[in-house]
Amino acid sequence: MNEIKVAENKTLKLTNVLSHEVQPTEMGNMQLVLTQMQNFMKSNGAQPIGPLVQAITFTPDHQMKLILMQQATQFIPQMEQGYHMDAVLRVKNCLYAHYCGPMSQSQLAASKLQIHAFENEQTLTGDTYTIFVRQDDDDAVVDVFMEIK
Repeated sequence: MNEIKVAENKTLKLTNVLSHEVQPTEMGNMQLVLTQMQNFMKSNGAQPIGPLVQAITFTPDHQMKLILMQQATQFIPQMEQGYHMDAVLRVKNCLYAHYCGPMSQSQLAASKLQIHAFENEQTLTGDTYTIFVRQDDDDAVVDVFMEIK
């Protein structure tokens, strides 16, 4: 069944999060970037756990950044260039959407949150965290968090 459930005042909390800002030259090869992230974890004694998280944030000069995030079984203290590790990543006061339906329509969850914010006179920071719980073509599950100012 296709549906999008919306909730307010939710907190996104991730632990032992390895993140990588995707460079413009890497955009066409996201699977390779993800494989490299997972190999980096494994070479440091950690295993990837949980679903992939995609964050879209904006710099103060309004440049968009795409960041891939993956939780690991343990904290990795030694980072290579291009990677960052957070013991805990917590984003409070978010609008939240739980999407179930075809993967090709999953962007509707973010659109619904933007409409919800507009109708309720809420201002979003522009930061969006998308968690790909299940990515089947016909039956995807995606969670979206959007931070409120």
